[in-house]
Amino acid sequence: MMIRINLLPVRQGKKREMGRQYLVVAVGLVLIALIGNWFWYNQLATERDRNQARIDDTRKRISELEKVIGEVNNINKRRKEVEDKLAVLEKLRRGRSGPVRMLDALSTATPKKVFVTEFEEKSSSVKLIGKASSHDDVADFMRGLSAMVWTPKGMGRVVERKRDSPTVRVELLTTEGAMEDFTLAEVAPFFSSIDLKKAESKDDKVTHQVTFEIGMLANYTL
Repeated sequence: MMIRINLLPVRQGKKREMGRQYLVVAVGLVLIALIGNWFWYNQLATERDRNQARIDDTRKRISELEKVIGEVNNINKRRKEVEDKLAVLEKLRRGRSGPVRMLDALSTATPKKVFVTEFEEKSSSVKLIGKASSHDDVADFMRGLSAMVWTPKGMGRVVERKRDSPTVRVELLTTEGAMEDFTLAEVAPFFSSIDLKKAESKDDKVTHQVTFEIGMLANYTL
């Protein structure tokens, strides 16, 4: 009598075991891929943040440099204005077109944004032609001219004149800015009959300028 053995359950068990092994391997591979992708993405994110920090730092430095450049440009512009004004005054002094005291008074009365380009003086009659940044600067120039006075202690500039007061406060130009009060009888105007002959505005793509002409009398012989 031959004995028969049923091997089907054994084969099915091996197949199930192999299937579980395949499943474990597949899950392991997926996990490894996910972990690898996470590390790769984390590395990219770190590099991105590092690059963004470099970009932000570069932009900050550029902004600081732009501020420094702007300040340097402003300094150069102010220096150019002072140099131009000094050049005009030096030209007037070299030309001897008027007494030195009158040129000193004119220099003191001229605001920063006003430039005298032409100066004529005949028998105490003075004509000024120049440029200013605005009409207000021209008005400041005329007020500065009218503030120049003679005192018993030399040339000065009126800094305070109170209504109905018998005295005026004057900054003396001969003693480096000393302030003194003088009676009205002791003070005489250096420039008188100050008249704005012409004031024309001119605009271009860069600046706004006002050209002007002023006529007046200079009392430099007092």
